Amino acid sequence: MLKHFPKLVLGLSALATVEILSLAIAPIASAFTISGNNIDGLTNTDIGKAFEIDFNGSVNETGVSGLTSSAIFTFQGFSRSGSDTNALFDIILKNTSSGGILSRVSAIGFNTDKTELSGSTSALAPSNTALFSGANVNGSFPNGFGNIDICFTNGNTCQGGQNGGVSNSTSLPGVYQQGSFTASVALQGSVNSIAMSNFGVRYQSISGNGFNGASGTGRATTVRVYNPNPTPETRRVPEPGTTLALGAVALSALKLRKRNSVAQA
Repeated sequence: MLKHFPKLVLGLSALATVEILSLAIAPIASAFTISGNNIDGLTNTDIGKAFEIDFNGSVNETGVSGLTSSAIFTFQGFSRSGSDTNALFDIILKNTSSGGILSRVSAIGFNTDKTELSGSTSALAPSNTALFSGANVNGSFPNGFGNIDICFTNGNTCQGGQNGGVSNSTSLPGVYQQGSFTASVALQGSVNSIAMSNFGVRYQSISGNGFNGASGTGRATTVRVYNPNPTPETRRVPEPGTTLALGAVALSALKLRKRNSVAQA
């Protein structure tokens, strides 16, 4: 039985090596979860984490090829406001429309699993550089989209955005315009976790490919964890002590195997 011991140790060390490699390439999991196009379980442990959403586009409830946009939400945590709670997000909104379509994304909105208060605002300091100036609660997007808990826009309702938002240019393929703002969502009561769903955008000034100043809406097509620059530092790696110990096991196994080979010669 002892003559098979080196092989056993080698096998175990090989399995340990595979485990090391699997840990090295396994991404760090976020505390929040993504279920379809919904976000679940955002808490203060997720401060600084982000997710990205892609939107399609339609006019008169008919999909329009090339009418697209995207947004990156970075969660900045909950803060108390008296007996209520503010949820803060840094949002970058991009107009990615292409293929001859010109458009302006004039609003963005979503639902939560909490009760939103009309005191919500998107115009935090510096307000003169924020993409949108305010928010509307318990509104709706047109074009068959329906009710939406909160939308951020320059307009007085979710139906129109006046002249605010981000436009695109077809003169440089692959180049889009973007804008950013900090969204503050006022929530009733003490809140330490939030779920988000029904992400949508409002399009206006749609032109090209047969359109001339039309308006429409877009729904989320994909939601994913945002990780712009994956590097080894963002991946889970075994502790140095564990690596050294496993390496020592492998070296011992090799020495035992070599001694056994010499003894049998």
